[in-house]
Amino acid sequence: MSNSSEIWAAFARTLSMLFVVLIVLVLLFYFIKRFLNKGGSKGNDFISVLAVHYISPKEKILLLDVLNEKILIGVTPQSISKLGTIDSDIDLPQKKDNKNMKFSDFLSGKLLKTKDKL
Repeated sequence: MSNSSEIWAAFARTLSMLFVVLIVLVLLFYFIKRFLNKGGSKGNDFISVLAVHYISPKEKILLLDVLNEKILIGVTPQSISKLGTIDSDIDLPQKKDNKNMKFSDFLSGKLLKTKDKL
């Protein structure tokens, strides 16, 4: 019987160490994300994306505003190329803010569009 109880004790120690390692990993990833992810725009919006047009699933054209200069770039999986600049001020249509849209509003809008097509 003592052999069986030793096996269960070893199993319990192994399982508890697994949980300790998983908890340490989760905490480590949390602190890495929280403290080392200082990139991005925190109020200094020197670069902003004005428009995106997808050519194919992995290729797109972006219109950027970099320090009040409009730059058109092409993005592929292999490279990023400057296609040109736009000197004149252009008025872009304002998009709806889809980040705060509820799913039910989105779904009802799509259903109305499909009803209109029928």
